[in-house]
Amino acid sequence: MKILIFFFAIMLSTTNYIKAEENNLKNKITKNLRCLICQGQSVYDSDSEFAISLKLVVEEKINEGFSEKKIYEFLSSKYGEWILYDP
Repeated sequence: MKILIFFFAIMLSTTNYIKAEENNLKNKITKNLRCLICQGQSVYDSDSEFAISLKLVVEEKINEGFSEKKIYEFLSSKYGEWILYDP
């Protein structure tokens, strides 16, 4: 029983670590994207519907296993190079 509890604790802490890393990557990427609605704001800083949608897209692409570079390529192909601050 102790082994099962120990295994569960390890799995839980690993899952939390992975989620934290994914959240850090999402934040890093959205800070490097310009909001097309709010001039002068990053997607990370904006609360526009566009920015909220883009945050969801970035999260989805991370969950699909896209690398940071591939996410930037995907978004710049959809919205043009201007969307990128400095990836």
